[in-house]
Amino acid sequence: MSGSTSISEKGGGYKPSITDLISLEIPLQSQASPNGSRIAYTVRTTDWSKNQYESCCFIYDNRDNHCSQLTRSGDILDFHWVDEDSLAVLKGIPSETENKPQIWLFENLQGEPLQITNHKTGVQSFKPFSEGILFLADNPEKLERKVRKERFGTLTHFEEEESASALYYTSIQKTKEYFDKTRRCSEEEAKSLVRPVVELTKILKEPLKIVSFHASPMNDAIYLNCRIRDDLVYQDETSCYRLKLDPEGALQEHMTREEAKRKDKEDETIETDSHQDVSYLGELTKIMLPKGTSIAGVSPDGTKLLILHRERDNMFYTQVDLWVLDLQQAESLLTDESLRTCMKKVSQDLDRDLYAVQWVSRGIFVSYADRSKQSIARINELGEVRPLGFQGIYPYSTFFHISKNGFVTFIGANREMFPEVFVSKGSLSTSRCNLKQLTSLGQKSKEWDIGRVETIKWKSRDGTEIEGVLRKPLNFDPKKQYPLVFVVHGGPRVNSTESLIESGDIRTYPSIQFVHKDILVLKPNYRGSSGYGQAFTELNKDNLGVGDLWDLESAIDYLVSQGFIDAAKVGCMGWSQGGYISAFATTHSQRFRAVSVGAGISDWYTYHITNDIPQFTTHYLSGTPFKNRDLYLKTSPMTKISEAKTPTLIQHGAKDQRVPLANATELYRGLKDMGVPVELFIYPEFAHPITKPRENRAVMQQNLTWFSHYLLGEELDFQLSAHR
Repeated sequence: MSGSTSISEKGGGYKPSITDLISLEIPLQSQASPNGSRIAYTVRTTDWSKNQYESCCFIYDNRDNHCSQLTRSGDILDFHWVDEDSLAVLKGIPSETENKPQIWLFENLQGEPLQITNHKTGVQSFKPFSEGILFLADNPEKLERKVRKERFGTLTHFEEEESASALYYTSIQKTKEYFDKTRRCSEEEAKSLVRPVVELTKILKEPLKIVSFHASPMNDAIYLNCRIRDDLVYQDETSCYRLKLDPEGALQEHMTREEAKRKDKEDETIETDSHQDVSYLGELTKIMLPKGTSIAGVSPDGTKLLILHRERDNMFYTQVDLWVLDLQQAESLLTDESLRTCMKKVSQDLDRDLYAVQWVSRGIFVSYADRSKQSIARINELGEVRPLGFQGIYPYSTFFHISKNGFVTFIGANREMFPEVFVSKGSLSTSRCNLKQLTSLGQKSKEWDIGRVETIKWKSRDGTEIEGVLRKPLNFDPKKQYPLVFVVHGGPRVNSTESLIESGDIRTYPSIQFVHKDILVLKPNYRGSSGYGQAFTELNKDNLGVGDLWDLESAIDYLVSQGFIDAAKVGCMGWSQGGYISAFATTHSQRFRAVSVGAGISDWYTYHITNDIPQFTTHYLSGTPFKNRDLYLKTSPMTKISEAKTPTLIQHGAKDQRVPLANATELYRGLKDMGVPVELFIYPEFAHPITKPRENRAVMQQNLTWFSHYLLGEELDFQLSAHR
C-alpha cells in the first residue's frame, strides 16, 4: 500500500531500546464525522518528565488531505462528533492527587474550546444527544455520604454499598447562555445561577450502577444497562431500562424548579428530593431482558435494539450472541418475562467472541477476534455474515467507527507495519473495502530492527490444534539452535495477534530486545483463547493450567523437531492469566529454565476469597472451594510447590484487586522455602495493570535482565541505571 511503513528486510538496522519502544507514538481510536469529510483520531504520547501517558487529538480533512493537531494539553480519553464541524472531547488533566475528566467542545474545530461540564467527581463517558450531551458520572452527594462520616467515620460495607452512578443531560446552547450570564455578573451573583445540567436517573426507583447507555438516533429515548451495585460480583445481576423523554423540556423544567428553590432559600436533602415528582424527566420502562443481558445499540430509525445475550448460559467461557429486538412488535411485552421470545438471534453463523458493535444505515457491523487476527464483519437481520476485506490490513484493536453515510475508520496494522489510522476511500457498498492511510507514525521507526512475526500451528498433547505468533530475528538461521521464551497473554479470552508490534511489547515484556539477543519469542493462543470458536473457548474448563501447560510443552516439542530451538534454554512469562500459566509451569514442569509471573494467580483458593470476580473460579472450576476443593488443588501452582525448581521472577501491583497481592507473596514464600531462586518486585501505586512509563520500563528491564541471565549467562543485576 502506498505510504505504508514496512520493516526493513535486511537486518542490521537500529535496535530500539526499551525506552524507545515505550516512547512510540501509537494511534488509539478514530471516528469519522457524519458525512465522512473529517476523521478525528487520538495518538498516545509519553511524557517521561511527568511519568504519564497522554493522548492528543488530531483532525484529518478527507477533502484536502490536510491534518492538524486539535488539542495541545491534557489527556483525551474519548471524543464524539456533535456535527460535521464540531467535536466534543473528554479530557483528563492528570495530577498527583486527582484526575477528574471533563467534556470540552471544539466548535468549528478551531479556537479555544468551550468547557461543557464541571462535574465535581469527573465524567466517566458521554455521547451527543438531541441538542446537548449525555454524560455518565458519580453523583457527588451520594458519593460523599456525609451523614455516615459525621456519625461513624470512614468505612465500607463490603459488596453492599449503594452505587452513586448517575446519568446527566446538559444543553450546549444553554451552557453558552450560562457562561454569558456569569461573565456579566459578579462572583457572588454567579453562585445563584443554575447550571444547565439535569440528572435523568433520579427517575430510577432505586440506586443502580449504570454500566453503559445508548441514545436513540431519533433523540427521543435513552436505553440504560444497569446492575444492582458497583461490585463486579454482581455483573450478572443486570436490568435494562428505556427512558422516553424530551431532554430539552426536562432540563428547562429542572432549571425552573431549581431557580424557584433558590429564591425561597430551601435546602432540600437527597432524601426529600427523591420523593419529589420526577415525571417531568420522562417515561421509564424496565425492559424484561434475561439476567446478564445488555443493550448494545439502537437501529438508525430507533425502532429496534441490538442485544448481547448468552443463549446457553452466563459462564465466563461462553461466547456472547447478538440479537435483534423489534420494539414495535414487542411493545406490549417489554415488561413481561416472555419478551425473550421476541428476540431474534443474528450471530448464529459467527462462532467468535464479539467486541464492538455498531448499527448504521448500511447494516450491523461487529468486530471480533478471528484466530491470530482481528476482523470486522457486516451482519444483516437474517444472520448473514460478510467479513470486510481490507487489503491485508487488520484492526489493531477492537475499536472501529462507521459514519452515518458509511465511511469506516479504524486503527490498522499487520505483521509488516506499525499501527496507523485508516479510512475507507468511499462509503461501504460491498464486502471489499479500499483504504486510505491517514498517518505515518511508523515512518520514524521504519528502519528499526524488531524481527519478523508469523503464525505457526502445532498439535497439543490431546490432539488439539494450537496456534501462536512467533517472532524471529531478521537474520534468522534455521540451522541454528536458539533459546525460546513464551509470552503468554492474559484473559484467558484474549488472543495474541499477528501484528508487528502489540501493546504488551511496549508495556510489559521486551519481545523486541529478546530477538536482538537471538532469543525467539512465541505468543501462544492456548486453549480458552478468543478467536477459535466456542468449543475451543471452553477447553480449559475444569482443566486450567493442566491443558494450558500441554499447549506450551507441545510447542517446545514441535519447535525442537524443527531443529532450531535449544530445549535447555526455554523461558516463560505472562501477565494476569498468563502470569498464572507461568506460575503453573514453575511448579508443574521441568521444561523451563526460568519463569516470570506478572500479576498471576498462585492458588485458586487464595484467589477466590480475595479477588473482585470470585465467579471466575466457580465457572471455570465448577463450584466454590468450600464445597469441592479437588479441582482447586489440581489446577493450583502451589499444590506442587515442593517439586518446584525453576528460578522465578514475580511482579505485582500492591493495589491489585483482580489478582490480589497475596497471590504473589504466597508464591514467593513457597519458592523461598523450597530454596528456589526467586525475586519479587511490588509496584506500590498500581492495581492490575502497570500504567506509567517509568514503571513499565522497570517491568520490561527486569524481565530482560532475568531471562538474559538464565538463558544467556549474563550477569543478574537489577540495578536500573538511567542510560537503559
